[in-house]
Amino acid sequence: PFTTVTGVPSWEINTARKKQLKAALLDFDSAPVYTIHGFCKRILREFAFENRQLFEQQLCDTELLFPEVFRGYIRRKLLSQNTPVAELFALYVKYAEGNLASLEKDIVFLLSKVGEFRPNLPAFDVFQTEFSRCWQLLVSLDLSLRKQNLLQHPLRSAFEITALNETSSRKTMSNLDLLLENLAAAHAGSSIVEILPNFLAMEIGVVTTPRCRKNLKSGEQWLSTKDFPPEELAWIDAVEECEKLLQNYNLSGGSNKILKAWVTQQVLEDVRRELAQAKLEQGAFDFDDLLRIVEEQVIPQNVENSIPTALTKAVRKKYVCAIVDEFQDTDRRQWNIFQQLFLESPEHRLIVIGDPKQAIYSFRGADIFTYLQARKTFQQKTSRSAFALKKNFRSSEEMLRGLNQIFSGGTWFPEKRGILYQQVGCGKPELKLKDDTPNRNAIHLLEMQAQFTISGKKIAEQKKVKNPKISLTLLAELAALSGNKYYGNESFLQAVQAELRKEISAENQSALLNLFLDEQAENATIRFAEEIALEIKALLRMGSTENQRPLWQDDQGERALKEQDICVLFRKSNEGEILGKALRRHGIDFSFYKQKGLFDGREALEILDLLEAVAHPVDHSRTAKLWLTRFFGANINELAQASTWDADFIHQLQEWNSLAEARRFRRLFDQILQRTKLIERELLLGGDERSVTNYVHLFEVLNRKVIERHLDLFELIQLLRRFIEGKEDPGENENLLRLESERDAVQLMTMHAAKGLEFPVVFLFGGLTGSLKNTIQFYHDAAEKPVIDLLNSKIPVEHEWQVEAEQQRLLYVAMTRACGRLYLPCIGYLQGNSGKRICKVGSGYSMLNEQLSMISEQIFAEKHNSTFSSSLVGTSTVNLEVIINATEQEKLREWKPTELPEVPEILTETENPNRLFSQLRFKKRGFVLSSFSRMNRKNEEQNAAQKWTNSKEIAPVEIRTAAELGLRREDDEVETTQFAEVQHLDSAAESQFTVNKVRKDPLPGGVQTGNLLHELLERIDFSAIRESKSAEDWFALPAVSRMISSINERYGRSPETESRIAEIIWNTLRTPLRLGETQDAPVLELADVKKDLREADFYFPIPNKAGKAEVIKETKDTDIPGHYSASSVEGWTIEKGFLRGSIDFLFE
Repeated sequence: PFTTVTGVPSWEINTARKKQLKAALLDFDSAPVYTIHGFCKRILREFAFENRQLFEQQLCDTELLFPEVFRGYIRRKLLSQNTPVAELFALYVKYAEGNLASLEKDIVFLLSKVGEFRPNLPAFDVFQTEFSRCWQLLVSLDLSLRKQNLLQHPLRSAFEITALNETSSRKTMSNLDLLLENLAAAHAGSSIVEILPNFLAMEIGVVTTPRCRKNLKSGEQWLSTKDFPPEELAWIDAVEECEKLLQNYNLSGGSNKILKAWVTQQVLEDVRRELAQAKLEQGAFDFDDLLRIVEEQVIPQNVENSIPTALTKAVRKKYVCAIVDEFQDTDRRQWNIFQQLFLESPEHRLIVIGDPKQAIYSFRGADIFTYLQARKTFQQKTSRSAFALKKNFRSSEEMLRGLNQIFSGGTWFPEKRGILYQQVGCGKPELKLKDDTPNRNAIHLLEMQAQFTISGKKIAEQKKVKNPKISLTLLAELAALSGNKYYGNESFLQAVQAELRKEISAENQSALLNLFLDEQAENATIRFAEEIALEIKALLRMGSTENQRPLWQDDQGERALKEQDICVLFRKSNEGEILGKALRRHGIDFSFYKQKGLFDGREALEILDLLEAVAHPVDHSRTAKLWLTRFFGANINELAQASTWDADFIHQLQEWNSLAEARRFRRLFDQILQRTKLIERELLLGGDERSVTNYVHLFEVLNRKVIERHLDLFELIQLLRRFIEGKEDPGENENLLRLESERDAVQLMTMHAAKGLEFPVVFLFGGLTGSLKNTIQFYHDAAEKPVIDLLNSKIPVEHEWQVEAEQQRLLYVAMTRACGRLYLPCIGYLQGNSGKRICKVGSGYSMLNEQLSMISEQIFAEKHNSTFSSSLVGTSTVNLEVIINATEQEKLREWKPTELPEVPEILTETENPNRLFSQLRFKKRGFVLSSFSRMNRKNEEQNAAQKWTNSKEIAPVEIRTAAELGLRREDDEVETTQFAEVQHLDSAAESQFTVNKVRKDPLPGGVQTGNLLHELLERIDFSAIRESKSAEDWFALPAVSRMISSINERYGRSPETESRIAEIIWNTLRTPLRLGETQDAPVLELADVKKDLREADFYFPIPNKAGKAEVIKETKDTDIPGHYSASSVEGWTIEKGFLRGSIDFLFE
């Protein structure tokens, strides 16, 4: 009930409600937290019956599956059939760029995109029919003109006596000649399909409506094409009809681009279906499928039907409320799912939290228009307005005052576009950056000074101008200053006056400033980087006698500013490289946050050389390359003197080869680092933490790829080579460089990567150069529907604001990362408010720069501004020569690193460190997951162990991670098998088998052999085995021998093992088996089975009961040291789930 306290409605919190609130707060910590994709994946698995989905579906990377699907589609549908689409594809390959890799890249990019194609190109056969009608009319008119047997075509003669504009006449005549050549080809028998690419490449408009003068010159007869004689005019009209057809379908932009866009539009849906079918057959799905499947299952097929679907009912039964954070980054499909599951139900609640001003991920599919539409839907459904957060708990009061001033008004977020900026207050008044440096306020502008370069080239160019703005005499006198650079207007003009030895008029001053201004954005970017490095150096008091750094005060108290408190944000990776060079020059530690390039460095290439040598240990060329890597560190001279390799080295490579053959890559990589001592050498001798981090990281990534994709050594080598060459993407985060150490370092990152982070000091850098042009344009039309434009290089003018708005939102995110101080670059005007900037500014930064220019004028006028301050970007020398005195040099020479103890102290505290580590490893082993056969062997060993003494050593326990359990079938069976040679004895008394000797089997045991046999058992035809009398007869069948040979080669086995493989398979399927223990039990051969299922997974439901882990209790006499006792093993509670297993062969 509500009561009234001083007239304000309030909720009375009594003892009972206090308990309820406390319980709710405790329960809140146990609420499950997912990404949206993770939530969808969870409900697909948890409610698999309701979804009609498999329990175990493999999450796949579409980019890995796509090439095979796409090439199969090309072979079956485009190369083997005579269809309009196939004809269009042939045109693209033959006459256009024909680059399948480029086409494939565009289609992969568009697979997950939603939108209407504009222009929406017609079916190729429909266009052919319409174009044929126009073209045939033109061909017939052209033929009648050519029958006049003149020296040149009548149309060319007519154009030559037309008053064509001088600047465009060459383009008109060249396109006319191309058109006449195509018509001549048509008369010679060329088909319309052969003519079309050339016709699309022409600019027909300059022929039908050329630019003409208004008066005739001597020898000219026609003012425009409309004045042509009737036959020539009819020819022009026919060309116009062809042109109108192209305009109707918006076919412009060149034949290459048109044909590529046309093929893409025609095949995209077919390829999507083919890909979906391939994933369905493989039991796989990607991240987009997660959302698509859930959306299809929660939204009723009949829109008018309000009855919830089975999945909707199941999810609503489990979850009462959903909270979606960062809602501005969702898309239409994600919104549909949560709207249907929660908002459409009166008994459920949906809470979304988002800031549309931070919607910066449209390139990932996020849709700000979906957010705005969802906000309207919420208001309609709940009759409530959005709750606005009006306090900022990140930034200081001074910082917020400046940001409010910049973002307020309608410039940044116009209300008509649905996003409004509301001024925010400071939620933590104690936040403050305490810095005694003068003229440094919360928002500091780095104002660029103009750079002037007196260029001999510019002086020479001025001499060629008819009416130069500066007298040639004055320019000649300045030639002596060629190559000199000056910073700032005053400095430049003073140098010029000193050289001329006279006053310069205001007019000449302005002309000189404009002429010699160096407005290259690249130079300005380098100068800003240098200034940022100097400012950071000053903040950290590097090279200064003043040791006290600025203090950052927050709710935890005061502390000195550290390197990691400073962040520099930029747009493009090349800007980060420029900045890194400047910081390195000044000795400032820095690290890139989420920087890509793991596979671009030397480390990836050296690991590739290493794996090549391991795969071919007797190949002298490959092993020589390995010697030159940092794994062994040999130089080229040592290599030249070594004609043969050391036996230990060859033995080591063969040992590593055996580990790789057994797919024990984790042990292989660990052993490589341990035996080569790479980490120790790099850290102690080279001091290169970056390379050590990269080596370890690369080995981790490669081991993960082996487990995920079931790769052998040769497949791993090919995969690594594709990663290095850029032919395959390692994954969203797999190519990111890790931080090489935990030391304090200035953070460098892109503006996109900074979202969600905060720093006491933030610098904005770059933005002066433009971004790369997109080949495919995405925008929303007037009805807010998504549009995909494959032809035009620019978004329509009326929709350009969408791109500009996202650039502004990106700057908003970047600027609001600052807690105590924000540094912003500012590019002013050359002279006053002349309209000419001292250097170019990219479109994304221009609006902010305009505001900063006005703020700069206010700072100059007020002189006592507590929020903003500014300083000039100076002329810092980039490469300063540092002079070290003799005393310091001697200290450096005599310095030696601290000696390390020979034996770590921790190992001296125990008499038997190996036993200590063995016990520690056993206690931390966790649960062991294995196969039934291994469990049987372990059980037999344990029974035998009871007869042994207590001093028996514990065998190491094999621990498998969840990812490793995904390895193919019997990967845990790694023992090498040897087959006994059996004596066939004549005497019945000697009927017991006796083993005289063990022969070496030609087929080695191990993981790969097991997988090879499993794959053959899956694929072979049982009928061929039934009909053969022996393994030799079966192996002699061509189809069988080809299949065994192919699989055998892929698994790296020698041809000599093929007959042995055939023998094992044949004996397995033809050996009589008794189905029971009694003599009258039926006997059969597996080859005779008519109904079977191979490699089947099974699921056993776990009931809703709590259980304890079964523990084998040992007596005190037979306890094995290190084993768990019954009291030390805890059980677990399972509410709902399935036990998963796998059976090699089922038959009925």
